[in-house]
Parts: sequence; structure tokens; C-alpha cells
Amino acid sequence: MTTPKAGYKTIADIGKERVRRVIKNLNDEDKSKLPLENRKQDRGFRVFKLAESNFKTWNADIPSGDVAALKKQLELHINHIRDGRTPDDILYEILLKSGFPLPTPVEKLTMDGKTVFSTAGRALLICLERNLTLEFIRAMAEQKPERIVCLDEGFSGNDQLKANAVQIFKTKGVTSFKTV
Repeated sequence: MTTPKAGYKTIADIGKERVRRVIKNLNDEDKSKLPLENRKQDRGFRVFKLAESNFKTWNADIPSGDVAALKKQLELHINHIRDGRTPDDILYEILLKSGFPLPTPVEKLTMDGKTVFSTAGRALLICLERNLTLEFIRAMAEQKPERIVCLDEGFSGNDQLKANAVQIFKTKGVTSFKTV
């Protein structure tokens, strides 16, 4: 068996590098042809690796009388997103869990100075912001999506804001509002 050249370990590594080079060449060609705002296109190439969930799971097997274990479990879920996870990691897991395939186009929108991700013609909005405001919630609701998913952490323990979000989304026809 021969050792692959240039540090590639697998055929997949070679294929990924070839696609990256083609995209670089296409982007270089576009620099001279396209207006400034259209030069950097999303060519749709992404590499995903299968990993454990970005969210810590609740252990339902804790014995009901084990107070110390329950306390430890609750502490783990104060921040239930695993360390070192990127917004893209979380975004694509939510997309998959919401029934969308990986190649689904995702549009990044800015509303009220915050970012929200839209997919399927704004049928689903995913908000990964950690400091939600009533104005931002209203701005998302104005998009009239079918579904909205937000990080629970975005409400910072503000139950009143979360209750208002539920009502605002309901009045705008949002059929499903979830927090993760």
C-alpha cells in the first residue's frame, strides 16, 4: 500500500480538496466579471461530520430518591449546549431535527440588529441569539413564518418575555414555536 501524497488520508479528502479548488477558481473568475456585491457566492459546498448532539440530554434513568444525582443533572442543564459548538453546528442540528435535509438553502437575515436564519421560503426561522428583545420578537413575527425555533437561553430566564413571544407569534399565525 502506498502513502497518499500531499497529506491526504482518504479519497474523500482528495475530493473535498478538488471541489474547494474549483470553487476558488470560480470565485477568482467572478472577481473580474461580477459587481462587487455578487463576487463571493455561496457555491453550496459544505462538509459535515457525524458527531454527538450539540445539546446535553436529560438522563431519565436517575432514581427518584437520588437527590445528589438529580441536582447534578439539573446543573448540567443550566447551559445545555455542549462546549465548543459553533452556531453552524447548532443551526444544522436544528434543521435536521425539524425535518429539513442538509442541502436546504439557509438565508441569514438581520432584524433589529440581530441575526436569524431562514429556510424554505421563511417557513422556518431559527434564532440563535442569546439576548432576545420584544422588538426583535415582533420583527421575527412580522415575517409570518410557519415555525420558529429559538434558544431558550435567549430569554435569559425572562418568563414574561417568553410568554409574550408565544402570544405575538400566535397572533401572526406561527403554528409552532419551540425553544431548545
